[in-house]
Amino acid sequence: MRQPHLIAIAKFTRDLLVYNEQLIKFDRQNMPENDFNTSYIIVNGSGVATKQSTGAVFNPTSEQMRYSESFTQSVTIEFYGDDAYTNAQKFSLLNPSQQALELKKVLGISISHISTATDVKQILGHAYGNRMHLTFNVNYCPSIDVATLRIDTAQITFKEDK
Repeated sequence: MRQPHLIAIAKFTRDLLVYNEQLIKFDRQNMPENDFNTSYIIVNGSGVATKQSTGAVFNPTSEQMRYSESFTQSVTIEFYGDDAYTNAQKFSLLNPSQQALELKKVLGISISHISTATDVKQILGHAYGNRMHLTFNVNYCPSIDVATLRIDTAQITFKEDK
């Protein structure tokens, strides 16, 4: 099962670039090794997520307690094919845009500025293919709501020994 924040990054990429969802993959799974022309986009999480904070908030209306944790993880998006450089540059340039900010808000993630852009030519046999890596950090905050009854008036009974 995919991590929800990586799915959110794939949706963010799809909507930001107005891209064909079928060309966005995870962790290089089901990638044809000899296709240098199709412009695939691959979302890879580093596997290491750093916890930033935890929290708990009580909602008196719904009588629910929300427990949450905030994490940061390094993510690499790989752009393949004929449009690799164009798509990577477009993603990087649009990341701070108003459209991107609104998408991030809806998806519940925060994507930092691109920290590295690496041109990685894919070499298989005698053929070369275009490939760009963009690396950035994503912040996300999973939470869970738990039904919790509040105490309006404490019932206290004092017992004393005589």
